[in-house]
Amino acid sequence: MLGNIQALRALAALMVVVVHIYAVESMYLPGRPWTTPFHVLGTYGVDLFFVISGTVMVASTAGWFAQAGAARRFMIHRLTRIYPPYWIVTGLVLVVFLIAPSATGMHRSARPDILASFLALPQAGEPLLVVGWTLSYELLFYLVFAFALRFERRRLAVVTTLWLVAVALIGTFGPPANPWVRVAGSPLNLEFALGIAIGTAVERRVFAAPRTLFAIGLACVVAVCVATAYSGREFLEIAWWRPLAVGLPMAAVVYGALGLESTGLMAPGWLRAQGDASYALYLWHVPALGALGLGFHLVHMHGTGARFAIVAGGYALAIAVSFVAYRYLERPLLRLLRRWFDSASAIAGRKAIAHTS
Repeated sequence: MLGNIQALRALAALMVVVVHIYAVESMYLPGRPWTTPFHVLGTYGVDLFFVISGTVMVASTAGWFAQAGAARRFMIHRLTRIYPPYWIVTGLVLVVFLIAPSATGMHRSARPDILASFLALPQAGEPLLVVGWTLSYELLFYLVFAFALRFERRRLAVVTTLWLVAVALIGTFGPPANPWVRVAGSPLNLEFALGIAIGTAVERRVFAAPRTLFAIGLACVVAVCVATAYSGREFLEIAWWRPLAVGLPMAAVVYGALGLESTGLMAPGWLRAQGDASYALYLWHVPALGALGLGFHLVHMHGTGARFAIVAGGYALAIAVSFVAYRYLERPLLRLLRRWFDSASAIAGRKAIAHTS
């Protein structure tokens, strides 16, 4: 199962891509960007990612709870999945930043912290790779989930509840200018909890009216996008009502998609394949689009042709780069690291047995 989750991962990444196509249009081309009506939807791809993350962590660790070493194994798996590809792309962005800072973003709120950028830790402004801010939330969630793995499965709800209470307290009483408080006290963390609830329902094979919930979720997402765009904002500000207005509909979409999969209704294979490369798309589309926009700018190509090339060509380039990066870089690197860690764990286990015998 989870084939439809891969399709939703693809959609979430493709949603985020439109945000940065909009940024490239705005930076290099005069006039109103073609993607203006759609970039609002793109910002909510992050909310979909967070719900999916909570769901997948529960579904993929069903037998791990209360096992010796489960928390450590979980963190190793997650860190080897997240960091190496991210470091490669961030390293490339760093080189460009040192040569031509404006090429990596002209409207940064603060100079990026290089160490925090590579570790995906909270910082005052945007990280070198602008999408890296979301990984700060992911890493916090992984720490909480790893802690939950130390207990029996039935304690997951308790740990999650205590975490959300801590989030509320930090967000209410912590200094809002502190970047660590901004992440640890963010209402966006509630979206991981929604994913945990969906993962629990999937574990128990509880699916109620998936078609209806899927349709309602989609309708609500569209309604929120229209309302946001009509208000003149680029996205709902990260307040307590964003995970309710956006996160809950996204949760309904995820739950409905999994329910539909349980009835045999699967997303197209090409979309699920893009889901496999969704992390590569998420990381690589920013430098790919930036290079495309800068190239057109340097040759003084403007007008309708350039705009079409950036929108349609930008999507095509980002997707092509993501598949190449996934197949020839991310997947081989992940296999190599997992083999190395599994081998190291096996050696450590044998040493421990020998020591106690």
